[in-house]
Amino acid sequence: MKKTMAAVFAVLILTGGCSRLNPFVKESTETEARFEPNKFLWQAAKDKLSFLKIVSEDKERGVMTSNWGRVNNIADEEFKIEVKVLSTSLRSDCLQATVYKRVWQGNQWVEESANPQLNEEVENAILNQARILYRKSLAIH
Repeated sequence: MKKTMAAVFAVLILTGGCSRLNPFVKESTETEARFEPNKFLWQAAKDKLSFLKIVSEDKERGVMTSNWGRVNNIADEEFKIEVKVLSTSLRSDCLQATVYKRVWQGNQWVEESANPQLNEEVENAILNQARILYRKSLAIH
């Protein structure tokens, strides 16, 4: 009897932490909080990437991607930019931009490494635009 009680008690303790297996836990009707990227960084990224046409926006993940496009009308070179807004805060460490580059070689596009400084330049342009949007919002209120 003692062994049976100990076994039942052990099973209850081991499964008690798992809400799916715990018979004493009520089903939660609350939904998980959704991620909402900082609205100023998000809008600034949309503004700055608009010249390349944005092809994907996933606000729940905070990721925005542009289409391939030419910069400065260089015919055999195209760029694509991916921006990640990593937080609800308006801070530089909450933004990540990645610039992709491809060049026309022969009869096909070949991806090359973009200058890493381009990532930083895009981030700075977005951050500056986000600050402008934030200041404008303060003036309105």
